[in-house]
Amino acid sequence: MTASAPSLTRDLEALLGEGPERVAVADLVGGVTGGGGLAPVAFVLTLPALLPLPPIVSAVAALPLLFVAPQMVLGRRALWLPAGLARMTLKRRGLQAVLHRVLPSLERMEKVVRPRLTILTGPVGRALTGLACTLLALVLILPIPFGNVLPALTACLLTLGLARRDGLMVLFGVALLAASGLAIALSLHLVKHGVGKLF
Repeated sequence: MTASAPSLTRDLEALLGEGPERVAVADLVGGVTGGGGLAPVAFVLTLPALLPLPPIVSAVAALPLLFVAPQMVLGRRALWLPAGLARMTLKRRGLQAVLHRVLPSLERMEKVVRPRLTILTGPVGRALTGLACTLLALVLILPIPFGNVLPALTACLLTLGLARRDGLMVLFGVALLAASGLAIALSLHLVKHGVGKLF
């Protein structure tokens, strides 16, 4: 990434300063100018899912992503959110906590991501990535204890790769998507097995 390229890191660092106790989703996504259409917005909306939240709260935090990802499939460049979701707020301290953890890694990633294998980030790639993120959002809104980490990381890789037209990053996301699917299938099998033992 060149020095003049838009930076998600710089956009998100603005949230580390002082401000209202709660941040509206509309304000959160409105400050993202990292380029790449809706992909940077989807990336930002995935960050709350990385927080160690109770399953129900985590499910609510993932709802905005469920509205953005299908719009990526449709190829929309401008974001539309229902008024209720736009007004939804998140605790600034919670966002700051996760940003302090992810920003160093994001900054390092932004230094190495660059346009490559761009065939994977074209219109078809954007639609398929949007579809994958839609499925991941559906998983994230399920109240599965500790079941949000892999899907959230997968969505982060896919959307960052799409925002930077880095097909290699998208491939890493696809590999993690397969791993997430296996982990979810194993978790569901263990839950089914545990319920069977009880009865």
